[in-house]
Amino acid sequence: MVVTRSSTAARVDRERRARYTYAPRSQPLLTDTIGYKYLDSYLEYDCLMTKEELNRLAEHKYSAIDTSWLDELCMKYFWEWVVNFYPLWLAPNLITLIGLVVNLATVLVLSSYCPTARETAPSWAYASAALGLFVYQTLDATDGKQARRTGAASPLGELFDHGCDAISQVFVTLNVAYAMRLGEVRCGTFFIVIVSVSLFYCAHWSTYCTGQLRFSRFDVTEAQMTIIAVLFTTSVLGPDVWNAGVFGYQLRHMLLLTTLVVSLYQSMSYLSVILTGGVGRNGSTVAGTSVLFPVCPLLASIVPFCMIYSKSRSAVFDENITLFVLCFGAVVAKATNRLIVGHMSRSELVLWDWIYLGPIALMLNQYYDFWVCERKLLLWVTCYTLASLFVYCCIITRQICYHMKIYCFKVPIKQS
Repeated sequence: MVVTRSSTAARVDRERRARYTYAPRSQPLLTDTIGYKYLDSYLEYDCLMTKEELNRLAEHKYSAIDTSWLDELCMKYFWEWVVNFYPLWLAPNLITLIGLVVNLATVLVLSSYCPTARETAPSWAYASAALGLFVYQTLDATDGKQARRTGAASPLGELFDHGCDAISQVFVTLNVAYAMRLGEVRCGTFFIVIVSVSLFYCAHWSTYCTGQLRFSRFDVTEAQMTIIAVLFTTSVLGPDVWNAGVFGYQLRHMLLLTTLVVSLYQSMSYLSVILTGGVGRNGSTVAGTSVLFPVCPLLASIVPFCMIYSKSRSAVFDENITLFVLCFGAVVAKATNRLIVGHMSRSELVLWDWIYLGPIALMLNQYYDFWVCERKLLLWVTCYTLASLFVYCCIITRQICYHMKIYCFKVPIKQS
């Protein structure tokens, strides 16, 4: 038998593909349909999980410690009451997705009135954002209860829940910036977004080390209720209320300082857990890697945007703060999603991500004296980073569904 060069290449390609879980051949990937080899290589590096990683993810069991004050006091009883109204055909992941869409809708409404976070929106817009956040909180807290109620609980549900939370974090923080007109404060909007996404990342960093998600006395529920109060206050009294003086300082400055102090305290608690050591060999992470390595993707996401923001000669990022924050948020959200996948599949993190091409393009444009219009480039880069995040989430979800033989948005039919 004569083995030609083409047949050898085909055999090698089949062996390479055999290491990954693809969709069934009746539903080929886009790359199989139109033959984009470069796109195929991009997806293989950026999105595809090995069979070993998928097997470990399928074995994952959710573990959490919740000592949240409001959860224990009243909210868990409210959520248990609400879930009884859900029809049994309603998939838990669909509940999560609806919550994400509600948050997206509210941020689109407010951003249309406050593109630079300096304008004043109608009262109903702030009220709808507050109501939307409460709806999101309720849906986010009851999706897991619906999963157990319908027998649809799976590792995909945890990943889908926390992955959507990473994205919603950016939307919610933007709404706060619109309500308090933080665009009038130099770096105000960018600062509060950095604090918010970093704290969320650190929570999952500690989970990657210990294998257990921890909620403190003042955590997600309390923070969300505080934001709801801020949005409703703005709806009733207007955004000028945050300019009021308190001990010689504007009220919004006091709130920013309080946010920083609380976030630093929370970060220190996460850091103490991380430095204590993980559950892996010799105090390593669940993947057997260094407990300090997850700081690298976080810094790789934050530092370039800080440099870009500070070195801009024009006010383009302040004038287009919503675009800039969405671009930054997409990069950090993808890093957070990778961290969550790494924890659940007990796999090591990678330092490079193709989404970093976005901030690199912005940095190179500044280095070469703004060869491309900054605003146009920011728009292109934002579209690229959002597309990269969307493709990653879709392909990861599809792989898990195919591997575990489940549907993302359907409740499994119980066998009689």
